Amino acid sequence: MSASNAGSAARKAYGSETAAPLYYGGAQLRSADPLAQLSRRLNSACVRAVHPYELAAILESEGFTDALIQERFGDANVFACAERLFQLVPYRPAQPIWLLPQANRPLWRDLMRGLIYLLPAAWSPAALQLGWGEGASLGLLLASLFGWGWMQSVAYLGYFSLAAGQNEARAMLRRAGSAAVILSGLLGAAVALATGHNVLTVTLVTLAIAIYLAAATALLVLERETWLLLSLLPALLLSFFSALNPDWLSVSWLGAAPGFGVAIQAASVLLLAVGLPLLAAWHATCPPLFSNSGLTPRAAGGPSLRQIVASLPYGVYGWLCAAFLSLVLLSAGSASQASGAGLLGWSWSVVPLVLSMGVLERTLRRIQQMLRSQATRSSSLPSIIWNGFSGVLGWGAGYLCLLLLGYLLLGVLLPGAALPSELLAGHLALAAALLLSGLLINFGLLPRVLLVWGASLLTQLGLRALGEGVSGSYALSAGLCTALLLLGTWAAVRDLRHFQ
Repeated sequence: MSASNAGSAARKAYGSETAAPLYYGGAQLRSADPLAQLSRRLNSACVRAVHPYELAAILESEGFTDALIQERFGDANVFACAERLFQLVPYRPAQPIWLLPQANRPLWRDLMRGLIYLLPAAWSPAALQLGWGEGASLGLLLASLFGWGWMQSVAYLGYFSLAAGQNEARAMLRRAGSAAVILSGLLGAAVALATGHNVLTVTLVTLAIAIYLAAATALLVLERETWLLLSLLPALLLSFFSALNPDWLSVSWLGAAPGFGVAIQAASVLLLAVGLPLLAAWHATCPPLFSNSGLTPRAAGGPSLRQIVASLPYGVYGWLCAAFLSLVLLSAGSASQASGAGLLGWSWSVVPLVLSMGVLERTLRRIQQMLRSQATRSSSLPSIIWNGFSGVLGWGAGYLCLLLLGYLLLGVLLPGAALPSELLAGHLALAAALLLSGLLINFGLLPRVLLVWGASLLTQLGLRALGEGVSGSYALSAGLCTALLLLGTWAAVRDLRHFQ
């Protein structure tokens, strides 16, 4: 809820009139009892009041005198009427206010977040070098793809709980993250059983990556990006050292198999990459030892069923995005097999896109600031709407130009990494779709976003079934997704409430 909406709600709660009305019409006629009618009119104030004196002050500000109270409600004075109102209407606590990320976050922190989003890919080689074959690959893919959805829900619960306090947010992230890790492990075991893979290896890799994702999500929600990067530094250094000196850990004198040393190196990298962020997240989510602020009973018991249900659409959004992207990145029939990309297909091609996610978040904040600025102008309504939509297009075009520049630089520095034109067009369209989706979600239009992504995913599957190539179907469906979201954005900015 924005400050302007909160002010509007306060005006509705306490009323803007200076005198008591003589007639209550419409829905107020549901009861003939004058006090019941008054309680409905002042409902927002009554349900939030913690003492009858609050209601007495509101009654006096509404122009009710002792004589008027005696005439209309039969009470001796204003305080007696307030006491009856207080007993009549049960107390209901206010809903937590959604906390948006810092609007003035430094640029380096946005760039750091893009790097953090890319880091899970750094552990893929280590997982594949464990010597567990397809079991490690399957666990890696399951944790990465389904983790996209699980952690969207965990992040929603964490941000939502921040409104109640830091301790509540820490407890929520601890419990929700643990639940997401357990669900990922169960999913890995179930898929391994269904596909005939080794259950232990698939489950272990799935759990390892899921633990890392849960720890990273908690640290990002709590604005601890630096902690996360520092905790990952030992694993990154060990990976770099192992790449330069593959045989530094030789155990041939033990009579072990030739690849045993490589597996030990990979296991060491994974242990550091998972263990240290887990310790950092545990430290960040544990309440201070000498804190006077305790947990509310609801927070102490973990997320409520209502909160879990509210977080599920965000998880569905993550899964739809992951499924849409994985159809092209992991397609066995793609041309990447000929280039030696192997099981991971074109996954490396999204490196610039993932690195730009921090810039995308910054662009979203700039768009919302621009819309708020437009709402304060004295121009005509059509002019404000058009300027707002033009601003969205301008900021989006700037972001896409930066992303295109990144891909062009990648092609210049690494000639073998140049992407096919269809795949590049698909990635750019996907970036635009993610930007517009984030904007519509901030407008509170997540259901529309889910419908668009679901339709785009079905379109990609349909094009593949009709014989369209992998990259072509990806580019066409991503373009359709962007076009539909652009229409949705135009419809959304026509409502000035979204400018706040």
